Amino acid sequence: MRIQLVAAALLVSSTAGAWSRRDTETDIGPAVVHGKLEGPIAVFTVRYVIPVKSAMYTAALSGIDLPARGLVTSATARSNGVAHPLGMLPAEEASTKFGELADVEEGVVGRDKTNAITITSSTGRAEVGVASARSGVFTIEVTIAAPTCFYRDARYVSVPASWTKVADFTLRRIPVNAKAVTAACEPADEDGIEAPRTWIGFAAPELTRKPSGDRIGAFAGRLPLGEEHIVRVELGLAGQLGDVPRDLATVVLVDGSRSMSSQEAEAQRQLVASYLKAAPESRVQVLAYARTTRPLLPGWTSASQAAARVDRELRSLAPRNGSNFDVALADAAIWLERIQGTRRIVLVTDERMADRLEATPPATLRRLLPPETLVQVVAVDERATEPRRDEDAKLAPLAAATDGMAVRLGPLDDPKQLDTTLLVRPMSLDMVKVKAPGWTEIDLSPGAVHCGSEPEGLLREGQSCTWWGEGDVSSGPVVVEGLVWGKRVQRLLRPDAGHARDVARELSARDVLDAKLKEKVDGLARAVNDHWSLYVAWGGSAKYPGEFGFGMAGGGSGCGCGGSHDIGIGIGHGHMGWEPPDLASQLRPLLAACHVENVRISVALEMTLVEIVELSASLEFRDDASAAVRRKQQTCVEEALWDATPMVRHVEPRATYNVTLEAKR
Repeated sequence: MRIQLVAAALLVSSTAGAWSRRDTETDIGPAVVHGKLEGPIAVFTVRYVIPVKSAMYTAALSGIDLPARGLVTSATARSNGVAHPLGMLPAEEASTKFGELADVEEGVVGRDKTNAITITSSTGRAEVGVASARSGVFTIEVTIAAPTCFYRDARYVSVPASWTKVADFTLRRIPVNAKAVTAACEPADEDGIEAPRTWIGFAAPELTRKPSGDRIGAFAGRLPLGEEHIVRVELGLAGQLGDVPRDLATVVLVDGSRSMSSQEAEAQRQLVASYLKAAPESRVQVLAYARTTRPLLPGWTSASQAAARVDRELRSLAPRNGSNFDVALADAAIWLERIQGTRRIVLVTDERMADRLEATPPATLRRLLPPETLVQVVAVDERATEPRRDEDAKLAPLAAATDGMAVRLGPLDDPKQLDTTLLVRPMSLDMVKVKAPGWTEIDLSPGAVHCGSEPEGLLREGQSCTWWGEGDVSSGPVVVEGLVWGKRVQRLLRPDAGHARDVARELSARDVLDAKLKEKVDGLARAVNDHWSLYVAWGGSAKYPGEFGFGMAGGGSGCGCGGSHDIGIGIGHGHMGWEPPDLASQLRPLLAACHVENVRISVALEMTLVEIVELSASLEFRDDASAAVRRKQQTCVEEALWDATPMVRHVEPRATYNVTLEAKR
């Protein structure tokens, strides 16, 4: 059955919206971001810090921006040093459980109410709901999975811009050419989110270890959906598909016939200059052919040394009658037989030839050449521009018979723009086709590069493409094939159901299926979406009154800058219209049991996020205080401070706070 595509957007559950006692929502920024690559999937662990001013209950406390097509797969909340893993529950069940925490009639104001955290789905993001019996700090560590785009030996994913300042070093070490990555991959805003985004890359050098010309990777994931099955195929090429052989020796056959126009002669000269520049360390000989051939160099010469002389010879080349490229091939064979190494011929022609050559099957000319000689055919045409593969060129069968290829090019206004590297080493997989008996292609990746959709089925080195298909349980292997120059490359793929969850999560985040299939996909994804939510509850059993208000301390933005701060640091950003107390007000009550009313205390707190990792306390005692009293109060103060949970305005990965506690006399 044909899958129907839809453009519906994800909506927040109406029952979830009913939980909130107000419609206020604020975003929280990440404090720390870690990431790793698991196959083609980027897995992030993101820590968020939520200071809470006082007891609260709301299902729309904050919004968390996600990577493009990313989904929350798990989370752990921490409160007072205790970890509370969130369970994956059906969204409706999680909604009911959270909603039952509030009761208009039975709710009471007290400290024995249930604490709870829930994470629900919204459009391209996640929402965090919190029920807190008292003020404090919640730390939520969220695991997010997102599909990546392969480009030039790295895998990229579009993430919220706020992540970059707090991401770990491994996520910042790969330089990103945002313009190039955006052009090669799907648009960063394809999920419709307007929040600023940036690209993060993960090194993926596996293909670079393969032999030259065969640095091609392909895999297929299968998603069973009952009677329907969906397959996702990805094809990728290494950043450098092939190398220039160190022992390369090339005979360039230039057309010196009178049928060449001046524009075609100029295109030929530009071609030769570009070829010699692209392989400067190789050996070359250039033969001009008409009725006979004439060498333009005295012998085999390095390309870098030959460039100037060859250019002079071509500029002064006198056109002659005849276009006997068969004679030229035979003479090129003589030159090639004199040397060892990788043997190639670049045959330039205006394709105007005698009837006897028109009648000769081009592929049969291969027998004139030494074994394993590769021929590249270049048809010069004054109507053409940049070099492009042309399977309709008259001598294309000769190139194909030797695993070479035929291209067509014309003169350029700026010769410096001509790049003939594609004749020196493989740079693309051409004529890409996906053969999938039992599968029908479907478009589930708007904006992405589809395998075989580009002109001539071209896939350039460093790029990747995807192919989606629908079938059933009987649908079998998928074959991906293409040409590297003239050599046919095939990959037989058996779609792996072991990647079903990854495929389901990508489709769930895209929301491109009809309602019936989407419900199945969301269920198999096991991530926060329309079907699933995360939920955890702990603590007391009392409920929240229906009129219960809420408050929060903004969100730990985690700027990643660190630093030192003097006294008076409070919590939150004032988003809720209140000013939090400073650290002195928070710490002073903790010392009541130490009987330090007549002592001045200077405290230095070293913190990572909301954790105290080091502290020192200096006490100025009265002159008549005994040594025993001093030791006892010093120890009491330090122990009390180590048990503190300070709430600060800007939650930073590392910071020091200096607090002075003035005691009354």
